[in-house]
Amino acid sequence: MRSTLLICALLVNVVTALPLPAGEIESHTHILEAARRYIQSRYSGMSVEDIRILPAELDPRLRLTRCDRPLESFSPASVNRGARQTVGVRCNGSVNWTLYVTVKVELTKNVLVANRRLERGEIISKGDFRLEKRMVSGLHGEYIESPDNAVGSVLKLALKRGAVISPRQLRRQPAVTRGSQVIILGRGDGIEVRMSGEALSDGSLGQRIKVRNSSSSRRVEGIVVGRGAVEVTL
Repeated sequence: MRSTLLICALLVNVVTALPLPAGEIESHTHILEAARRYIQSRYSGMSVEDIRILPAELDPRLRLTRCDRPLESFSPASVNRGARQTVGVRCNGSVNWTLYVTVKVELTKNVLVANRRLERGEIISKGDFRLEKRMVSGLHGEYIESPDNAVGSVLKLALKRGAVISPRQLRRQPAVTRGSQVIILGRGDGIEVRMSGEALSDGSLGQRIKVRNSSSSRRVEGIVVGRGAVEVTL
């Protein structure tokens, strides 16, 4: 058997000593399709530009008794969302068997990539990166899709040109610091009001923080939209 296929020990009524008639053998195509559909269902709610699901071929010598019920697919406890995943396929009918199929998953997304060599300690600006389609299956979530999550951050280490930028490589700089004076931008129904206030906590771009209106002493919550600027909804 190939190393990509693990078959549970003590299979019951599965592989017989004598050759099975063709009509009594479970189709390898059905097994692989069950594994493929299961992986596809796991990504149905995700934002993915492109996905390719490639189950590994089964050993042609594998002859499993045809299941008289729909095949069931499941994830072993140790499975993850990496480039290679394992799917269990089993029959719970008049015969019982279980096998594990290795599935290669290729996910492609638009992610941030360095435009040039970036040095440790640099503050990231819009010209330092570009959005580029990359395979992210093996990155384990270590990539950035939105430029807003990188601009203004400080690099913890150097990056070569073309490298995928990871959240772990960045340190967010506060655009607002606790106790500092800020402009409160009140917006709603086509109206914009500017008020002075005080930040009650540090905040990076896009973060929600509380501020105190200097005139009324009222505390409100808003989103940091720039250095020293917090937007609230009227």
